[in-house]
Amino acid sequence: MVQRRSWLAAWLALAACAFPVRGQTPEEIWREFVEWGQKRPRENPARKSMMDLYVEDLVGRGASEEEARRRWKVIAYEMRPRSRENNQFFWDTLFRLRSGPDHPLKLLVEVVKDLKPGRALDVAMGNGRNAAFLASAGWQVVGYDISPEAVALARQRAESLGVRYEAVECDHRQFDYGRERWDLIVFSYIVADEPDMQEVFGERLWNSLRPGGRMVCEGNFCEKLIRRLVPLDLPGFRLERYSDAEELREDWGSGATKGRVIRAIVRKDP
Repeated sequence: MVQRRSWLAAWLALAACAFPVRGQTPEEIWREFVEWGQKRPRENPARKSMMDLYVEDLVGRGASEEEARRRWKVIAYEMRPRSRENNQFFWDTLFRLRSGPDHPLKLLVEVVKDLKPGRALDVAMGNGRNAAFLASAGWQVVGYDISPEAVALARQRAESLGVRYEAVECDHRQFDYGRERWDLIVFSYIVADEPDMQEVFGERLWNSLRPGGRMVCEGNFCEKLIRRLVPLDLPGFRLERYSDAEELREDWGSGATKGRVIRAIVRKDP
């Protein structure tokens, strides 16, 4: 009887320490992520994505792979967009972990090799990898990002490489796109929520592009962008390229993750 009670006590103790399975609210899941993000060290030599790091951590603490990925979806798609504070913390954490590649987007390199340098906008510029490339090729570049961590990294990159570009801390709806201001607009694996699509990435975006200018886009956002622009019947709109295939993604992982890669090039005919 004593042995049985000892076994039962040990089992109850283990159960109490086990990873909490479903039942936590989205707010509780988010708070857990915030605690993780605040404690997580910057070391990430393999440059894994934040998703991979967080899922690995949850599985290591006893969560199933399915449950860990479910929680990530709650964090990234439900809780992140709830407030500017949440959105900023999410991206700050990602860039603090030094996720993602340092080299410029291959699509961008391919497109600009035959273009005369002009004024370029790097939307949600991240660590500045594309802005630095364009600046080194003679472009006048402005980039923006909601994350102070990202903007700091972009400025450090410019200083270390000896190139000049402007890095602005703001979100999609705050940035002044202007009118016929850009010869090139770059979207590299950006995220835009529905209010951004309605307010920014329609006529406001189109009017900011100079006649003869181009938009270069890679990532899932491209599908949303084209679906938003095509029905507007915009003057001079020409879709020069659109592809959707399974390839290695040049996004927030190590660059070795295969997945859906969407690419689009839009030109504004004079």
